[in-house]
Amino acid sequence: MGLFGKKKERDIDTYLEGYSKSNNSLGAKLTSLLGGFNGIDDDLLENLLVVLIEADVGVTTSEKIIDMLKTRIQENFISTRKGCINALIDVMTEVYNEENVPELVFEKGQTKMIMMVGVNGSGKTTSISKLAKYYLDQGYTVGMIAADTFRAGAVDQLVRWAERLNVHCVTGRENADPSSVLVDGCRYFRENPVDIIIADTAGRLQNKQNLMKELTKMKKVVGRELEGAPHEIWLTIDSTTGQNGLSQAAQFIDATNITGVILTKMDGTSKGGIVLAIKDQYDLPIRFITYGEDIDAITEFYLRGYLETVIEEAEN
Repeated sequence: MGLFGKKKERDIDTYLEGYSKSNNSLGAKLTSLLGGFNGIDDDLLENLLVVLIEADVGVTTSEKIIDMLKTRIQENFISTRKGCINALIDVMTEVYNEENVPELVFEKGQTKMIMMVGVNGSGKTTSISKLAKYYLDQGYTVGMIAADTFRAGAVDQLVRWAERLNVHCVTGRENADPSSVLVDGCRYFRENPVDIIIADTAGRLQNKQNLMKELTKMKKVVGRELEGAPHEIWLTIDSTTGQNGLSQAAQFIDATNITGVILTKMDGTSKGGIVLAIKDQYDLPIRFITYGEDIDAITEFYLRGYLETVIEEAEN
């Protein structure tokens, strides 16, 4: 059975402990808005729209949610605060459309590669370490390729984590061509197979054209060395940067076939609505969230559990 046979809510409560303490959290704002509940009217829905936008759901997606919520309230004769909250959760779940997210299947004994992309500072290299630990805990064998050769310290950082986790990390010389490091890594793991290869890539290139050219080259060389590689291309986005981070990440989305997103630093933001903006604007699933410095501070993303926990305080 694959790693993602069923979505889990395993560690999300741990992350939400930090999130829910923020006075600016989505749940806290909903609590404030609905605290003096006097019925559902246009003013309430307008204020709810503002709350969603401030939580980084995005203007277009927020308007869509409010329009759908208004229709649902009218069709189902909803008049209570609890009914409004439940309807909001249902609408957000519908907008995210988790049912159409492809299941990830990693089979033991069949080498698959995850290529990680993202701007510098988004938590990409740290996320690789957390992912490696996560997969190791699931009983998979893991290898790393340190192909972010342009950022000072990126290779050393990944090598140190690899040593702590007791996994092999293929490296190249400083400022080496990233594609050549990927080739070396693929060839090493062909001779020394692992279940999952996680490859770090450069997060800074001079312009979008260079980025597209480099990513195209990297995809092509790994595809020659390992059939079907890269099997997944995951984009790391720093959630604390909100819509700005999403705009910066758009160049990666335009440049290559991103298959999923890892949202980092979720314990440090009040703008958790970005998960809906990413899915609605780019139709990209959130695969994982990270929420702290600890190596285990990572969990699979499960929207329904996330929403219910984040805004449950508004129901009380």
